[in-house]
Amino acid sequence: MKPTKVRNYQIYRATMAIRSKQLGSPLSKDLQKKYGKRSMRVILGDTVKVMRGEYRGVDGKISKVSIADNSVAIEGVKKEKSKGEKFDVLIRSTNVVITNLNLDDHWRKTKLEGKKPKTTPKEAKPESLKEAKLESPKEAKLELPKKDKPKKEVKKDEPKETPKEETKKISKKSVKSNTKSKTKPKLNQNQLKRKKE
Repeated sequence: MKPTKVRNYQIYRATMAIRSKQLGSPLSKDLQKKYGKRSMRVILGDTVKVMRGEYRGVDGKISKVSIADNSVAIEGVKKEKSKGEKFDVLIRSTNVVITNLNLDDHWRKTKLEGKKPKTTPKEAKPESLKEAKLESPKEAKLELPKKDKPKKEVKKDEPKETPKEETKKISKKSVKSNTKSKTKPKLNQNQLKRKKE
């Protein structure tokens, strides 16, 4: 493949999946020692520090990730329009260092630890957290385990005995229908002409 084509497929004609993989940024030295990796794909909730550009030295949580622009928006970093409205400033993901990782995702956590995500079980949330989430008594009623209803006994239908005369009639009818089905198939007009010749 030509180098121009490779470049096009990685930059100009790249799919969203490829662009998403390119949204990586380096880890801080502490995280590099801990996990043994130099860079990670940025996600919402990661704490980052800007290393280059106008906002150098600013750190905060990521509030928005733009795959198309290959950049992220940080909480608190905003610009003002001439009319007075404020909007998020997008900063390139390569100009940012991850200082703290968001490990809510089970898949990401196990990957960082060097394990296979499919083989490791997910951590179950403790019941105290579930109870804290309930706000009203109505919701609490909904959450209570339902009582098992007694199962109905299903009676199996016994096969009905048919008298011998009826079985004979049925068998004769089936034989007649079988003989009828063995008739010759109908021929097309072309096939009829060939036979006559």
